[in-house]
Amino acid sequence: MIQRTHAFLIGIVVLFMASLLAFLSGWMLASSSNGLVPNRFVTVPNSSAPLGTQPPPVSASDQFGVYWDVWRLVEREFYYTEPLDQQGMVYGSIRGMLGALDDQYTIFQEPEDASRSRESLQGKFEGIGVYMRVENGAVLVDRPIRGSPAMQAGLLSGDVIEQVDGQRVADLIVGLSEAEAMQAVARQIRGPKGSTVRLTLTRPSEQRTFEVDIQRDEVPLISVNARMLENQIAYIQLSEFKATTAGELDEALRELLPQQPTAVVLDLRNNPGGLLTTAQEVLGRFYTGTALYEQLRGGELKEFRTISGASDVRVPPVPLVVLINGRSASAAEIVAGALRDQRPQTMLLGETSFGKGSVQNIHQLRDGSSVRITIAEWLTPAKQVIHEIGITPEHIVAESQDAEHRVPCVQEGATAEQECYDAQLAWSLRLIISGAAPPPPEPTPVG
Repeated sequence: MIQRTHAFLIGIVVLFMASLLAFLSGWMLASSSNGLVPNRFVTVPNSSAPLGTQPPPVSASDQFGVYWDVWRLVEREFYYTEPLDQQGMVYGSIRGMLGALDDQYTIFQEPEDASRSRESLQGKFEGIGVYMRVENGAVLVDRPIRGSPAMQAGLLSGDVIEQVDGQRVADLIVGLSEAEAMQAVARQIRGPKGSTVRLTLTRPSEQRTFEVDIQRDEVPLISVNARMLENQIAYIQLSEFKATTAGELDEALRELLPQQPTAVVLDLRNNPGGLLTTAQEVLGRFYTGTALYEQLRGGELKEFRTISGASDVRVPPVPLVVLINGRSASAAEIVAGALRDQRPQTMLLGETSFGKGSVQNIHQLRDGSSVRITIAEWLTPAKQVIHEIGITPEHIVAESQDAEHRVPCVQEGATAEQECYDAQLAWSLRLIISGAAPPPPEPTPVG
């Protein structure tokens, strides 16, 4: 049964939650696995030797002997009516091995999930480009991605997706969890560029059901949302750290900087992380110097510096407020911590961040699957440990949408005249404009 309501991205994307969001979101505990990965993909060389014929390490030979004893016993004695799923057994064995490490970020991905993860980190995918949500057992359009085939086809927020290529969505998702349901619908909707999918939609606002044919295309995953607010304050929101994020940021800054901003609000709330190299590139737009340290398992520290590359775009030395919350993780924490440690006139506001302070390497395996292995823990430039601790801002403000916290709407697609309610953004603007700091949080009662 589908019980919760959530927004998701679909296309090939349908970036789908569970497998993908679970694998990219450092803040989704238990079912999640990553958040910060170096921008390097390590491929294990192919071998002509079949599985099981390559000799195991000498130190592990006895243990592998027991493993193969069990494998042979299962093949010889297990009662079954269908052929054994040997690939499933191998994948299950790998998951069990990694699970024994007791590290939620060291994980295995089957080929399909691994492919989606790679596409997400690259910042684009092939599909129709729409965010979806599940409500009361139905799949609804949350909103189409700007410029996507879904937007061009006229899909609107609240449209109910009844059928995909003639197959009833209700039949696809019955009895499934939310994650499983979203994957099932995603598989039907996604497809290669140039192909067409037919959706049957119900639009409650017009009380009508209709069909629409949508041609799939390459859809960029926009990760930067920027605009100029009151008092010449530049607002920049980073939703994730993808391979395309630094280029998007440069484009946004080229529009904002000629307007001579007096201050900047950098919104990293709900940002689950992404590529380490991208975090270094983003920091390179704000200052030059140490971005972070990696502490390897031997205890040695490795310095990583900001990256400017060929970009000549730089944020001027104006006041900077960085917004974070409990869903700001990994690369988002790297950027927040580094700006606090290294850049003058930087203030952090919001709530304590998630506390994802480990780094993973991605190894692509011969069958298209992949394994992510934790290789280090990272520290801020001031050598502060944040793993399982997080970063606490100097100005603590809880999330609130009370009417007293009226601000310009900053959501993508909002007009300049629209107003929203956001306590954290409101206090960041007050802090910049008048120097008014938020009141300290109420003490937690004890006893």
